[in-house]
Amino acid sequence: MTNSELVLLSLIAKHPRHGYELEQVIEERGMRNWSEIAFSSIYFLLKRLVLEGMATSLDTEPAQGRCPSKKVYAATPAGMANLRRGVHDSLANPEPGSRAFMFGLSCLPFLNRQETIAALHERQGPLLARVHELEQYPELTQPGFPFHVKTMFTYSLPLLQAELDWLKNFIFKVSKGDLINGKD
Repeated sequence: MTNSELVLLSLIAKHPRHGYELEQVIEERGMRNWSEIAFSSIYFLLKRLVLEGMATSLDTEPAQGRCPSKKVYAATPAGMANLRRGVHDSLANPEPGSRAFMFGLSCLPFLNRQETIAALHERQGPLLARVHELEQYPELTQPGFPFHVKTMFTYSLPLLQAELDWLKNFIFKVSKGDLINGKD
């Protein structure tokens, strides 16, 4: 599923909503800063979720004149399963500052504490592997490489280390129960 589909699915998983209400929530929460959802794509994505069996729609008001009927969308059990999988994958796959990770963080209440910790530990592995990989590049270990080439590596390493430090602290807080108010 796309990040946009997962974002909409997360919003209708909490309670059924119509398209305009989804637009309002997206706008109010500043979700456009980390999602790719344009107002014009909301109804297209909702129809696709319905066709894929991830959502259902109910007419709440009959069509009047040129106006179509007002539909309210809700997540199906298959949609909830895909949402949970999407939240897990978004947290587990390292892409610093990625929209997928931001989505995963915004939906932490859909996972219990153990699922959250497992996804975050999964994220640590590839980050550590990337740090190890970068540390082995000759550009960092041998003199004589141009400054701009070396800079590409020296830029990435502190960012990865900062994310690993943040992740370690966040996992500790989640494991203590300090942050998760959802299901355990």
